[in-house]
Amino acid sequence: MAKKFTFQVKYPPLLIVLVLLFGLLAACSDEGAAPTPTLPASVTAAGTVETVGKVTATAGAAPGATVPAGAALPYDCAKIFCFGLAQEPVAFLQGRFDPANLIDRPSLQITRQVYETLFEFKPSDMQYRNSALVKSVGISEDGLHYTIRIGKGLRFSDDTLLNVEAVKFNFDRWADPGNLYHKGEFQTWAYYFGGFPGNLASVEADPANSTVTLNLKSPMGSLPQVLALPQFAMVAPSAFNGETGEMERSVGSSFYAIDKDKIVRGETKYVVLRENRQFFTERYAEDDPNAPYVKSKQIVAVVLKQNQEGLDELRKGTVAATDKIKPEQVPDAARDPAFKLLERKPLSVAFLGLNHTAAPMNNLSVRQAFALAIDTRTLVRDYYQTLGQPASVLLPPTVLGYSDLHEPYPYDPDRARQLLDNAGYNLSNPLRLNLWVLPVPRPYYPDPKKIAEAIAADLAKVGVTVTVQDSYAWPEFRKQRLANKLDLYLFGWEGHNGDPDEFLSEFFGKQQGEGGYENLILQTLIGLGLAQADLKDRRDFYKQAQDVIYEQLPVIPLAYVRGVVAVRPNLSGYAPNPTGIESWATVELGGK
Repeated sequence: MAKKFTFQVKYPPLLIVLVLLFGLLAACSDEGAAPTPTLPASVTAAGTVETVGKVTATAGAAPGATVPAGAALPYDCAKIFCFGLAQEPVAFLQGRFDPANLIDRPSLQITRQVYETLFEFKPSDMQYRNSALVKSVGISEDGLHYTIRIGKGLRFSDDTLLNVEAVKFNFDRWADPGNLYHKGEFQTWAYYFGGFPGNLASVEADPANSTVTLNLKSPMGSLPQVLALPQFAMVAPSAFNGETGEMERSVGSSFYAIDKDKIVRGETKYVVLRENRQFFTERYAEDDPNAPYVKSKQIVAVVLKQNQEGLDELRKGTVAATDKIKPEQVPDAARDPAFKLLERKPLSVAFLGLNHTAAPMNNLSVRQAFALAIDTRTLVRDYYQTLGQPASVLLPPTVLGYSDLHEPYPYDPDRARQLLDNAGYNLSNPLRLNLWVLPVPRPYYPDPKKIAEAIAADLAKVGVTVTVQDSYAWPEFRKQRLANKLDLYLFGWEGHNGDPDEFLSEFFGKQQGEGGYENLILQTLIGLGLAQADLKDRRDFYKQAQDVIYEQLPVIPLAYVRGVVAVRPNLSGYAPNPTGIESWATVELGGK
């Protein structure tokens, strides 16, 4: 049963002792502390990594890696599974698919089919499991050593060995700037590991026992979910030039391989994936009833042009599935028999940011009043096109450790007025604040300005005058936010690995958190959660952290937002993942 609205939080005595110890150790030394990731400069507004800015082809691309073509797609999408990509993958411009150096979703949607990671997310949620590469995983009691046993006799799609040496090759390439094959920015590694090599102390390969041991400098309970990201997939060492270190081919080991290792970039841009038969013969016995198999022997990933609407192309039959869908199209599309809409569980949150370094937001009563004054249920109904749900805590429901013990704050303007009056704000001393609009639409803010205006209207009903401001472009907005110069501001976060650390540490894992908020107990709970390898222990700490956030309101959660993918009615086996990056191996086209 969800916890009813309350204004009181109690800290266990043991936790207070841990906080004091944690603070003392932090004051004494920073050596060995878990790294605090720094958001890569090219990651877009509000933390999502769906797109990157200007990209140029990297030197060393294989000659002929991209080939021109005519306007027509030379494949019958009534018979072959064709996925409509929302934009051109950055990998198309680079001429190859190097997962460790990609952060845009369309590129990673393709690498997910071609490369394997050591861990993977289950089809429709963010729970992780060992991939087909891995036979077992052992974790030391101190959480610093992960020993991963790899299957024997495995090969990449080009028939080269996929062994522990190949796994070590990839980690060395990612982590060591002095490595010959470390070509690129490796933004995802730097973000999650805290630099190069960051939190990785060393990697040991033991061919005799077919094991790879990852040695960490500090415990990192999120490691399996981090390594399940598509950026940490295994690329064949044979894909690289041994003299220059440049990646020249896209060679993986998963269900599919890129047909002829070519990307077609003509008027119609696409790449063709063909079944990698070696995946099945190496990992499963011929008579194993649990062995998966590819339903579509060939897949075409085609780029939809800027003027092509995804639902229109689906209706015409030029693609069989796409996620190029505008939020405002969803209600009508849900009633259209021409396609089915499949929802991706929420992995993003919208929240109202607050400046805690000055009055009035350094007053808990004011924060509580604002939470009660904003009608999040109506906000979600009017602006999220059936894809939103009112938020109660910072973590979306699909994230490890999400607590369902809290209900969203009720809409109670009378109680809000009373709290404001108790805090000294009334008709004789009215509150006047600026609300800054996120300068670009995000999945969690489909129409930022209208949402801001709705929040301002709700606050006006309790006597707060809010002026909506939208003059800042993203660089200035980000600068002012980080300097705690904005009274109120729209912000949010989109997760990528389903681990609570990428939400909680990002905003409240250091002494001064989002909006200048300081709470040593919250900071300690987040640090203790990351330091645990045991999932149950991690959940316990993160649930306590959410209790603090719910009660103390360092931010005001507004909405969790689901994604959506549209498919033809005769398509089956599509399992939408919250990340938007799912395996297509189980997809099958039926009759008309």
